[in-house]
Amino acid sequence: MSRRSQSQPSPLTKSQTGLMVWLRADYEFPSTFSYRMPDVSAQFAVGSPIPSPATVKLALVDTAIRWSGNVAEGRRIFDLVKALRVCVVPPPRVVRFRAFIKRLKPPHSSAGASAPTVESTGVRDYFLLEGPLSVYIEVPRAHAGKIRELLLRIRRFGTSDSLCWCTGVNEEAPDNRLCPQVLANLTPTQYGLVVRLSDLSASSQFDGFNPFGGTARQANLEKQVYVLPLTVKRSGETWAILERNRT
Repeated sequence: MSRRSQSQPSPLTKSQTGLMVWLRADYEFPSTFSYRMPDVSAQFAVGSPIPSPATVKLALVDTAIRWSGNVAEGRRIFDLVKALRVCVVPPPRVVRFRAFIKRLKPPHSSAGASAPTVESTGVRDYFLLEGPLSVYIEVPRAHAGKIRELLLRIRRFGTSDSLCWCTGVNEEAPDNRLCPQVLANLTPTQYGLVVRLSDLSASSQFDGFNPFGGTARQANLEKQVYVLPLTVKRSGETWAILERNRT
C-alpha cells in the first residue's frame, strides 16, 4: 500500500487551493462486519475491523457499475479513484469475536455444473461496531459531486455479509491521529492494533479485478502493515473488546 493513501491524510494543502476536497461518509452495519486481511488463509480468516483503502475504492467502482449498468462507467471511476488518499476511522468501540463456520462451496470446475456443492469449514473473525465507520477520501473538487453520490449508494464493503448503508456525506478532513499509520513510521511510544491492509497502486489495472480472468499482476495491489488507533480493553479466548485511543 502506498504511504500517501493513509499515513498522512490530514494536511489540507491541496484542498485549500480548491483543487482537492476531503469527503467524509459514515456507514452503519445492521449486523456484523467481516473483512479478511490480505494474504491470510481463508480457512483461518484473521480479520481487520476496517476495510482496506483498496476495498473502499473497489466499492465505489462496484456501485458505479451497479447503478449505471455500464462497465465502462466502472472503468472510468476506477481510473479516477485508484490513486486517491483514503482514511478509514473505526468507531469508538468494537467487539471482535471468532466463529467456526460451515459453508457450501461450488464444486470444482472439472466436476461439472450438476455436481453437488462441497462442504467447507473454517474460522473467521467478525466485528460488531458501536457507532459508524467513517470513510474519508480526498477527491478532485470537480468530481466531488459524483463521488458523493457513489458514497451514498454503497451497500457493502467486500463480502456480502458486510452489508451497510450510508447515513450521510460531508466535506470534512480526517484527524490524522485517528487514521491508520504505517508501522515502520511509528515511534516506540505509539501503539494500537496491528493489521495488514492493501491499496491500489498507480499501475493497478481495472481488468485485474475481473472475477472471470483478472490476475494479481494486473491488480498490482500494494500491501503494508498498519497500526489502528484501537486498544484491547478486555478479551477472552475467542473475543475481545477494543476501544479507540484517546486523541
